[in-house]
Amino acid sequence: MFATVVSMGVGCAATEEEGEDVDGELEASPDEIREVLTGPVKKNTDAEVWSVENAWADSTTPAARKAGIAWGENSGLTWEQKYQQWAATFEKVDAIRWGKTIRITTPYGRTMDGPVLECADVATWLRMTFAAWYHLPFYMTGYRNGQPIYYGHFGVVNQNGDPVSGFPRFKSLYRDYEKTWNAGAAWPSDANLRKRHVGTDDGAEGVRIGDDKTLKAGDGAGAYFDELFLNKRAGYLMILLDSSFGSANLADGANLFHIKPEATSPGDVLVERWQKNGIGHVLPVMTSVKTPGDKLRLTTASGSMPRRQPSWESESQSANYFKLQYTGGRGTTADGTPYAKLGGGIRRWRTPALQNGRWNNIVPPRDQSIYIEDRDLEGIASRPERFEQLLAEDTPEAERDAALATIESARQALLERPASCSSRTKREGGFDSLYDVMSRAFGKSRAQVDAEYRKHEDYVFAELEYNQSKTCCWNSTTPQMAQIVLDYAAKEKQQNDANGVCKQPTPFKSSGGGKYDTWKNHASTIGRASDWRAWSEDEPCTQRDVAEDTVGARGKVEMCR
Repeated sequence: MFATVVSMGVGCAATEEEGEDVDGELEASPDEIREVLTGPVKKNTDAEVWSVENAWADSTTPAARKAGIAWGENSGLTWEQKYQQWAATFEKVDAIRWGKTIRITTPYGRTMDGPVLECADVATWLRMTFAAWYHLPFYMTGYRNGQPIYYGHFGVVNQNGDPVSGFPRFKSLYRDYEKTWNAGAAWPSDANLRKRHVGTDDGAEGVRIGDDKTLKAGDGAGAYFDELFLNKRAGYLMILLDSSFGSANLADGANLFHIKPEATSPGDVLVERWQKNGIGHVLPVMTSVKTPGDKLRLTTASGSMPRRQPSWESESQSANYFKLQYTGGRGTTADGTPYAKLGGGIRRWRTPALQNGRWNNIVPPRDQSIYIEDRDLEGIASRPERFEQLLAEDTPEAERDAALATIESARQALLERPASCSSRTKREGGFDSLYDVMSRAFGKSRAQVDAEYRKHEDYVFAELEYNQSKTCCWNSTTPQMAQIVLDYAAKEKQQNDANGVCKQPTPFKSSGGGKYDTWKNHASTIGRASDWRAWSEDEPCTQRDVAEDTVGARGKVEMCR
């Protein structure tokens, strides 16, 4: 049976409902993080997903000398450098809903647009996919009941390298067509993989999977992975990785390590963590360009909650993320924990290496000079300040426009998924950047900025406290529901205007015993009852029983002054 591990409270992770349940959740490493982290014993078992034929440091072996999807023959590049080069070749194209997404090239001559995933899963998908294609070692470490569990090329194993009970024996159960498929032949398909979903919100209809082919209605992550991998075992592994690892696991030094800002390259991962448990954000780096003035120009592309294709943002929009204190900066959480201890910031994947009969996840020798140890809190906390220098806009006007672009991007996302708490948070992050530049460069107060730049809908979709608001678990809201919510808000405002009063609009959140009757009833009143959906737990939701959602501090901006 296909096992499920629910990674609750780590952000950007959700349940996979199919198959047998394995109780517990994967937690971050409780151990001291070192340069070399001991992994499982190397064993050949029927849990194997793919065989390891190359090492990440290889550059002169026969396989390493071959031309690939983003490099020529005899390139002299290591596989790590090739991974970075592959990420740097992604094409920016229109997404199926809004904005821009990524288009990748596969070793099989296909070009495919990005899948519909949560934020942490985009980073994991990119790394695992490249490793699977080129038979490189890959694994991630999580903890359950204080014991490590490893997901990777060897399947799902314990410290002794033995398959963990309840998880698939990939090699025995699923097919690998890499050695039997020939270019020009029909693409082999796994009907069961194709039916898999990683959540109720992974609908991928319209996603391009070839020159003249798109996914169909009802297709989700499994259908995408079926088109991506000849080795179907890799698709099944990715389904498991999606359900078991979130932003807290990518903030864990057991899987990725901190690097210096100047070293930021395509394929690296920016992590936001503002709490030890709960939602975070993950943004893989797409491009990195050094300018003549020793400045950096970076772009990122990220999934979200609800799931979406990776949203590829501009240099100016992306720059704002690197400057946030949530990326391991000098601030502290409500309980006084330094952000620098939460694992946020720019990070790079560890590389598995075989040492003394064990797989170890290491900081490779070539990265020693840019590696920041987890205990170096000053080195970690100083990075947002350094990014302020490296990513400085040429003019205050450009900085203002970047903040406005971030705000507008979040607004567009909310018109698609009105319950999205991550989009509300992203919008308020954009306003924080806007407040800063408008105060510093234009002499305007927060109230003046709000009066000039906030829209009525910003108050309707007020930012909520994630762990205290059941709305944040509702990933299946629709554009039609957003229209109903905004229609109610417009009529509410019309009535207030007619009465000559200014009142804060009713924020879209649960109340009155965790209900949404205000908008459900309004939908019925305007003849759109069929467009309203009942609340559903679309991701693990410990706050499911709250009587009323909690508006966050940034969601309490006053419209009437």
